[in-house]
Amino acid sequence: EAAIERYTRTRTQTDSRRKKPLAVGSVNRELATLRRLLRLAHEWKVIQRIPRIRLLRGEHARQFVINHSQERIYLAALTDLVRDVAEVLLDTGLRLGEALSLDWSQVRLEPANGAKFGFLTILSVKSKSKKARNVPLSQRAVDALGRQSARTGFVFQQADGSLATAAHLDHQHARIRTLLKFPVD
Repeated sequence: EAAIERYTRTRTQTDSRRKKPLAVGSVNRELATLRRLLRLAHEWKVIQRIPRIRLLRGEHARQFVINHSQERIYLAALTDLVRDVAEVLLDTGLRLGEALSLDWSQVRLEPANGAKFGFLTILSVKSKSKKARNVPLSQRAVDALGRQSARTGFVFQQADGSLATAAHLDHQHARIRTLLKFPVD
């Protein structure tokens, strides 16, 4: 427990990549992961007792996270375009801006050598970290991308060929959340 307290103190005094102190939520996610690992170690009889881990106060309220059964209901209620974007976001971990800025030249639906599915290339100018990266696709993401009718320009376009915007998707998302009576935050 003393080692965990030292770790917590050290992490709260550590700067992020952006040269700002780590957020309370970031440290709490690390502590929650450590807590889960220790619980598994106890369950597997690797350790005799689980040390107490106290999360830090002052974390901003977390947003509502849907479970798997709610996810199916949510996706079924969406329009085709919004559902396809949501499935790509869920399965790849992309940010909305990264997904909406995807151009077909960045999409490989065919698997590379040894891969099961295709991949996306996120350009450095669109990435939060300012580093280009390849993101592997799941079968569901490949299917969602495959349903997009345009094969040039931006991947996610509305029926009239205009670019899908974050505002449009946010509006649709909010409407469905209200309809399904999901919490606002």
